[in-house]
Amino acid sequence: MGTDAAWEVAMIEDDVVCVAITLCHPFGIGSAVCSTLNTGATLVLPSVGDIRGCGVPSERADATLEVLESEKCTLLFADTHTLKALPDDHPERLSLKGGVCKVGSGSQFLEETVKFGGATFKTIGSLPK
Repeated sequence: MGTDAAWEVAMIEDDVVCVAITLCHPFGIGSAVCSTLNTGATLVLPSVGDIRGCGVPSERADATLEVLESEKCTLLFADTHTLKALPDDHPERLSLKGGVCKVGSGSQFLEETVKFGGATFKTIGSLPK
């Protein structure tokens, strides 16, 4: 999972990767963290100490935005709920070049992409039947 994710987003050692997914989820640990560790990129985790489980998307979005700006993250791994809750009104404040958005169950990279912060995100989920 990690190798595929790193390849899909062209992750390199110089990247700063924000993982806005709980590490208890396979997407968080398997795709996001493993891809970062495999490439030697910098891993950044939003401070979610008061958020239980996946939390409310707006709470996770607030913590994520703070890290995206302060750490100048170049890649973001997030679920669709968090990504939709993030304000997208000032993309110039961000250093994003892309990322991955979890859009459903499954671990297949899909053809569909989503936009955030002036960047294009790959999507991951189940292939259509």
